[in-house]
Amino acid sequence: MMRRLLILSLALFATSCSPTVKGGEGETPADRPYRLTVDGKPFLMLGAQLRTDFFRDLDHKGYDELDIYFSLAASLNITVVQIAVPWRYVETSYDEYTDEAVRAYIDYCEKYGLKAEFLWFGSYMCGYSVEGYIPDYVVSDSATYPRYDGGWDGWLGWTFYLKPGTSALLERESKAMGKMMEFIDAYDKQLGSPHTVIGIQVENEPDMLASRHYTTLHMASADLWPPLLHHLEVIGKAVKSSPYDCYTRVNMTLDEGYDKWAPQVARRDGIDYVGLDPYVADVDRIGSLMDFLGTIPGNFSHVAENGGEYYNNDVMTLKALSKGAGYEVFEVVTTPDPQLADWTLRGVYNPDFTPKGQTQRLINAYAIFKGAWYDFATAAVEKIHPFNVVKSEGQESTSETAQLASGTLTWSTTSRGIAFAIEGDGYITAASTKADRMTFSITPRSAEKGHYDKDGKWLPAGAVPFDGGVLSMEAGIIYRITP
Repeated sequence: MMRRLLILSLALFATSCSPTVKGGEGETPADRPYRLTVDGKPFLMLGAQLRTDFFRDLDHKGYDELDIYFSLAASLNITVVQIAVPWRYVETSYDEYTDEAVRAYIDYCEKYGLKAEFLWFGSYMCGYSVEGYIPDYVVSDSATYPRYDGGWDGWLGWTFYLKPGTSALLERESKAMGKMMEFIDAYDKQLGSPHTVIGIQVENEPDMLASRHYTTLHMASADLWPPLLHHLEVIGKAVKSSPYDCYTRVNMTLDEGYDKWAPQVARRDGIDYVGLDPYVADVDRIGSLMDFLGTIPGNFSHVAENGGEYYNNDVMTLKALSKGAGYEVFEVVTTPDPQLADWTLRGVYNPDFTPKGQTQRLINAYAIFKGAWYDFATAAVEKIHPFNVVKSEGQESTSETAQLASGTLTWSTTSRGIAFAIEGDGYITAASTKADRMTFSITPRSAEKGHYDKDGKWLPAGAVPFDGGVLSMEAGIIYRITP
């Protein structure tokens, strides 16, 4: 079983893919932020979601027609792609299982050099139980798999409310989850153990059953939470008891009581982390939410979803990363299906695969985050200095100063660049999305261009001159500076 791993600011990493209890009296999340590891190495959660269920079930694409979607995901410079895997994609009928989706999605991720989080769309998607995600034998048998009254005919069939935590439902769903994990493990071994799948999201915004739909069910929210927590725990344990090592997480909305219940979700034995789906374009709100998640013992703070259409995802992502957190956008590209036009046109790309006005801005920002990923993933948060995150929209022209151990650094832009400087052990890593300037109070000894490879090794690409203490930055270039 995976353990929660606390990564200390000094980059003390263990050998599992997910986190454990922090140790030491008097430690606080501010002192010792919880950070993410994969295969015993630091990992920067910089992600975007692919609603493969939409492409398969609404757009009627075969697995062999999904290449364009994964290609677009990789074009965003993300490190991990979130991929929807409905229950019925694994269990097609009672005790009939297939690994077709698992193999197809792993193959695409390997082709494009992406890690994957599988989003388990089981009993709950946005707190609903959706016919298109659940095997027919569960949908058709309300005696064995009881449900609350009510429902409606949605875009993937009957949409209703299974009762969480019931024994028969948990037995069947946890068995299906176990089968999926066996398929992942077997195919991973067949490929030479690249460990493509690094995490499993348990359900999708399941909190909405108790935090929003309780009014429709004429129930008290407090009565729905205990069985829902038990449900999440059992399904999470099915991942943990499998032979494949990965983290589990649950994504929650900002609905009523999230601040009370998120810590309780994170305390479930089968769940490593809880993240939030804020759907806000407010940089200060993102910062405060990451701070809140960081107060939960053992939790890795992350934005599990935020709207891909937001013009300022570059600013909000940098804010989250500066908190030692992760950030994932919903979604890479949306379905053109007219049934979903009103609420899911959130893609970074348009349904016809053309970019939106903010697409290149996000690509440019994620390129510098990815190029400096190791320092973002390991540096103490007080050593990560973000620039142009004061206002949600970013400022077209601004100058900001940070105090470093070696002196002061002033960054300035006249073209709405965003930038960072991260203090490492005897070096500073810095980059900007635009051709901006960094001025150091003491002229650094040297600087070079480069980036980190997937193993966290710095790959130099040539020396860079200083004009006094001024570094004239090229857009999108990662610099390592020796003060």
